[in-house]
Amino acid sequence: MAESAVAQVATRLAGLLSQEFWLLYEVRDEVEWMERELRRIKCFLKDADAKGKRDERVKNWVNDVIQVAYLAEDTIDTFLLKVDQSHGCLSRIKYWFKPSALIARQNVGVEIGKIKERLNEIKASREAYGIQNLSEDGDASNLISIIRRRHFSSQYSDDADIVGLFNDQKILLERLMDRQQQRLCVISIVGIGGLGKTTLAQKLYRDNAISNHFGKRIWVTVSQENSLMGLLRKMLEEIRVVEKEKLEKMTENDLIDMLNVSLRTQRFLVVLDDIWQEDVWKQMQRSFPDVNNGSRVLITTRFLNVAKGADPRNTPHELPLLNDDESMKLLLKKAFPYEDADQANCTSELLDMGHRLMRKCGGLPLALVVLGGLLSIKDKTPVVWRRVLETMDWAAEGRQCQEILALSYEDLPYHMKSCFLYLGAYPEDYEITGNELIWQWIAEGFIPQEERKTMEDTGEAILEELIQRSLIHVNMRKNNGSVKKCGVHDLLLDFARSAAKKDFFLTVCSNENDQPTYLASARRVAFHNVNATKINEISRVSTMHGLRTLMAFGLPPLPIDSPILRFKLLRVLDLTDFTDLLIPKEIGAMIHLRYLRLGKFLALPSLVGDLQSLQTVLFREGTAIPTTLWKIKTLRHVQVGLCKPPQSLELKNLLTLERVAFGSYKTINWRFPNLRKLKVLINKEHQGSMLTHLLCGLHHLISLCIEATKYCAIEINTKDFPFHNHLLSLTLLGFWPNGGEVSEFPTCLTKLELRGSRLEQDPMPKLERLQYLVTLKLFQNVYLGKTMVCSTGGFPSLKSLFITNRLHEELLLWYVEDAMPNLEEWRVERGAMPKLAFLKLTSCKMLKVFPDLQHVMSLQELELRDMSQELMLRLQKEAGEDWYKIQHVPKLTLGE
Repeated sequence: MAESAVAQVATRLAGLLSQEFWLLYEVRDEVEWMERELRRIKCFLKDADAKGKRDERVKNWVNDVIQVAYLAEDTIDTFLLKVDQSHGCLSRIKYWFKPSALIARQNVGVEIGKIKERLNEIKASREAYGIQNLSEDGDASNLISIIRRRHFSSQYSDDADIVGLFNDQKILLERLMDRQQQRLCVISIVGIGGLGKTTLAQKLYRDNAISNHFGKRIWVTVSQENSLMGLLRKMLEEIRVVEKEKLEKMTENDLIDMLNVSLRTQRFLVVLDDIWQEDVWKQMQRSFPDVNNGSRVLITTRFLNVAKGADPRNTPHELPLLNDDESMKLLLKKAFPYEDADQANCTSELLDMGHRLMRKCGGLPLALVVLGGLLSIKDKTPVVWRRVLETMDWAAEGRQCQEILALSYEDLPYHMKSCFLYLGAYPEDYEITGNELIWQWIAEGFIPQEERKTMEDTGEAILEELIQRSLIHVNMRKNNGSVKKCGVHDLLLDFARSAAKKDFFLTVCSNENDQPTYLASARRVAFHNVNATKINEISRVSTMHGLRTLMAFGLPPLPIDSPILRFKLLRVLDLTDFTDLLIPKEIGAMIHLRYLRLGKFLALPSLVGDLQSLQTVLFREGTAIPTTLWKIKTLRHVQVGLCKPPQSLELKNLLTLERVAFGSYKTINWRFPNLRKLKVLINKEHQGSMLTHLLCGLHHLISLCIEATKYCAIEINTKDFPFHNHLLSLTLLGFWPNGGEVSEFPTCLTKLELRGSRLEQDPMPKLERLQYLVTLKLFQNVYLGKTMVCSTGGFPSLKSLFITNRLHEELLLWYVEDAMPNLEEWRVERGAMPKLAFLKLTSCKMLKVFPDLQHVMSLQELELRDMSQELMLRLQKEAGEDWYKIQHVPKLTLGE
């Protein structure tokens, strides 16, 4: 990690030398010398890291190098802060001759002199300790090969991580659905970390037999960092009993009572993943009513006493380690993720080396998965695999898993080491949004700018590489295959935090360690479940002068004042969980800020326009966005509730703009030549022509959402626009004039959403010709006709079809219009939708006969709600006339 820290500081200094010519004019030679010296030192850090494990002096030398590199960066950033780079070029030249600028230059000169002395001392110590230059300068080429490497993770099955759990799954399924045992039972899965407890619980939770047996299912991750109130809210959010805002105002007893009442009406399954303490179960069990209807609670834990305490009458299910055959099968699955090891023509020598590596993992699935992920990106030769075997320190009994994690981490190029360690900022079992993680990496400077590629593309390649190495797991992918949500196993998270803390890279501050002594040296701090008062207290007294990142998770809805914003060298500020934020005008002094994510804020000062390095702006809720924001030319991603940019605006770096309105303008002159994602609102008739003008200049758009109020029509044909042939996602919310025909949609669409189109002609003949369409969502009055036909060969790639009246499932809507209010007949011809896996059909109350789906053998899940009583009677199990059409579907949800 020391190599990564030093390389990034050197790169940062080099960038400043080219960008800030005038501001660094008199100290340019000194800054160039520091940059060169840090690059020289970097070449010795591989050897130093290795020797530091055995020699305390070398370990301290490495820490000195890190601290001096950080000090150099802080010195220059503080100097730039004092001379305020938000001034224009002419203003900067005038400022250069002012007394304050002279003092700032003198001060930075003194500080650089001190740094030079320390660097000379470090050089002398390096020679005394015999630290060698082992740099192969391979990181740059490694990163290029990673970017160019084709990642097939989107096709990779999650089942590849599941080996040896079949019998366990079968036993637990029988126990969960045992009709002889009607009392509320707690069934426990027990085992050490990395054994596959959560994987098995997820497999059970998603099982079709389980979803059909239990009327309500709730999954909540407990871990060490969650509070009881937070867990209760999560459970109630899962079953969508009441809006999130109301839940936040309720007391603990209110939450318990509401959950208890909600669960009484149906047989339920609650999964409590990763319980660490008996007290947690004792506090939570009051929420689960026992009404003798066969309900179950499934818990996973590392501790046998927790399992026995939860239900003394039930024997905990203890997961065993994998045997050699299972271990080898899992290792080879990960090492050869896209082909069989047999098909890969493995030599006997390679397989023998694989067996030797497998035995070192001790039957622990996580160790096998991570080691297999590492082997998957290596050459499949005995020499390379032997080198992996010899690299590791296998002598440490009981630490094989840690050694494998360390080996996989050390194998990363230094850019990727920082990206991996950054994951330690997130809470356990947190669902991380792929885009936002990449944008944070970019803000931190971890992602280099490669020729003919955006940093976002490079960041996505790095994310896929970490996934292939099994250091990150995918929770959900988008239709185009990119990562939507991801996460980290808790043992890998612990490893990342430990390594990050050791090198002053990152500190996590939770209620368990409110203000650790090492907080003062941290470059990045993440608060987990720490109340606002405590954060303010730390912010006022802390000496975290070099803080670059501040993130906060799991916080109560309390207002917070300005001390948290006094860290002026911040690059990343993520306070999305805070509400009623008071943003002071001092935020304008945070000129290095590149990533700003806020929850609900009361006001945003106009001085936000002084943040001339800002790249990403994510606002959940808030008042009007100041027009000064649009002066920032570095903006790349803007996602806000609603914004109204000025009439004339050019942002060449902008890639994402959501959600934008035209305001009161009659015409606009907006130029966003590189925009990829746009969400726009139109609420006046004349704005259709303004939208057309905007879209004509968007050559790189891949996602478009147009939201029109009920008085405005959507009158566009995407065929007229330059992005027609590469748009992947299209959402049109609003009616089409005169019930017009469906236009020619972009041919490469993978996702299409329509709402309120009020079409009078059957849209399916044109929609079914979209060869790559994976997801189709039709909401509220899309089609007003009586007959709809899906013909043979239509929708060849469609996997998910929604015909429903709810635009957002998480919202509780008590009044909505029907999806297709007049639909009486829906014909699905044999050979239509050959890949359909999920169908949701709600609020089509005129439909009396169900379509012929008995030939759609790919269908895995069918959900019907709010349909006519006549139709539901025809679909009754065994007895209904149309039952034969759906009896092959594994998972059925019929009615509320």
